[in-house]
Amino acid sequence: MNPAKLGTLTPDMAAALGGLVYGLYFLSTGSLEQPRGMLVSWVSQVSGDPPLIQVAVRHNRGMLPEILAQGEFALNLLPSGDLDLAAALGRPPEQRWDGIKFVEGPLGLPVLAQGPGAIGCRILDSSTPGDHELLLVRPSGALWRGGAVLGTDEFDHAYLGLS
Repeated sequence: MNPAKLGTLTPDMAAALGGLVYGLYFLSTGSLEQPRGMLVSWVSQVSGDPPLIQVAVRHNRGMLPEILAQGEFALNLLPSGDLDLAAALGRPPEQRWDGIKFVEGPLGLPVLAQGPGAIGCRILDSSTPGDHELLLVRPSGALWRGGAVLGTDEFDHAYLGLS
C-alpha cells in the first residue's frame, strides 16, 4: 500500500480497515434510455423491522446531487467472481456502458440485465458525518435471480474512502 495515499491513516490502520469485507454493488439511477451509475461498496442493512439499508457515497462524486434529487436508486448485486463486469462498471462514464445491458427493475429504475438481483431503494434521510454522504434507504422492491454476490474480498484492492 502506497503510504502517500493513506492520508491520516497509519499503515496498520489502513491494513486493518482494508480487512473489513463488503459487497461490491452498482448503484443505478436515471432511465433505461439514459442510465447512470457508480460502484459502491460501503453498504449495510441497519434495521430488520422495518428493513433499512445505509449506503455511503463519497461527497465528491458527481452523481451525488442527482441521486439525492431523484430520491431513489437501484442497488445492483454483482455476481461473485465477475471481476470483468466490476472493471467495466468502473470505467470512465463515456465508456462505462459499452457491452452493458439494462432492464427495468424495481421502482421502474434501470438495473443490470445480469447478476443475482437488485433492490429498489427510496432515500429516507441523509447525513454527512465525514467525507461520505450516508444515505438511509428503505428497500421498496426487489428483483432476485439468485447466486452469490461479489465481495471486496475477491479484489486485491481495498477501498479506504480516500479517493
